[in-house]
Amino acid sequence: MTSPVVLASFRPALVGADLDGTLIGRDLAWADGTPEALAGLRAVGVRTVICTGRMLQSARRMAERLGIAAGPVICYQGALVADLAGGEWWRHVPMDGETAAEVVRHVTAMGCQINAYIDDELCVEEVTRWARRYAEHVEVAIETVPDLEAAVRRRPPTKLVLVTATEQADEILPGLQQRWHGRLYVVRSQPEYIEFVDLSVSKSGALAWLCERLGVAREQVATMGDGMNDVDMLRWAGLGVAVAEAAAPVRAAADLVVPRADIPALLRELAERAS
Repeated sequence: MTSPVVLASFRPALVGADLDGTLIGRDLAWADGTPEALAGLRAVGVRTVICTGRMLQSARRMAERLGIAAGPVICYQGALVADLAGGEWWRHVPMDGETAAEVVRHVTAMGCQINAYIDDELCVEEVTRWARRYAEHVEVAIETVPDLEAAVRRRPPTKLVLVTATEQADEILPGLQQRWHGRLYVVRSQPEYIEFVDLSVSKSGALAWLCERLGVAREQVATMGDGMNDVDMLRWAGLGVAVAEAAAPVRAAADLVVPRADIPALLRELAERAS
């Protein structure tokens, strides 16, 4: 936990916040006052940037509900930095097509659901209950392709996601991380999702690229997250904030830990410190 003295000396220029599990819960709802608190940051000149594993089309929809309709957004665990208003892609780091095909082949042989994200479309070979469950959560349509392995080889995806029961994800994650160690970034974003992206991809890397473009110093960045895919940006930022509901390793990586319900109050305090 950060001491009040350290927090008092922090002057934010940019706040990068995860969506699922941080700004919003599993029910897609947010704590009272969240949109207003985000607007208060922007009113004093602090940029607010969604940093999510979601697709761009899904992130744009949710960001708009939170009152963020313009500015940059970081999607796909950092594989894509884009413009919210116009949807322009500023920086894109896709997977290698052959490696993506290998993942699809391996996960399919395991009998698990594998989603591919090609040109910001959710592509699957078969619409299973797991595919429907994922698509309903992020509110996107599903595109079916006859041969997903061939599709990702021909059109390298931005990301692949294995969707399964929480208990199975617990069991298979270490083996998947070991199998692609040094080749892919394999991370758990939600209890049921195991994500595969290019090895160079991370939320902190995307934030560093964006901050250089915007002229914002790392020491002036606050980040907020709840998952293992947020740990790197919590450690990277001048102020890393984990929600109290996060797992112990995530909380340990943060400078400050607050209950999800208290995030609006923290955002208001950061706005006061910036003004």
